[in-house]
Amino acid sequence: MDANKTAAIFTAATTATNWKRTNLGLSTKVPVDGLDWTVRLPREGHGKAYIAGSSGWSGDSAEYIEATWSETFAIVDAALAATRLH
Repeated sequence: MDANKTAAIFTAATTATNWKRTNLGLSTKVPVDGLDWTVRLPREGHGKAYIAGSSGWSGDSAEYIEATWSETFAIVDAALAATRLH
C-alpha cells in the first residue's frame, strides 16, 4: 500500500468517534477510497496503532501496517475522547 493511502487511513482514524473495545484492544472502522479500513490500538497501550485490514465490495483483506508514534498519539487521543464518559 502506498504512503499516501496509509496516511489517509491514519488521518481518518484521528477523527473517528465510533470505537469498540475488543479483546485485541480498541478498534474503529474508517472509510477511505471505497473500503472500510480497521484501525486498532494494541491492548493495554503497548505498541503503535496499526491498520488491521479492510472490507468492501471486493471482499476482506488482512493487513498489519503500523502507524508512526506521532500518528499513534493522535489516534489514541481520538479513541480516548470517543470512549470517555461524559
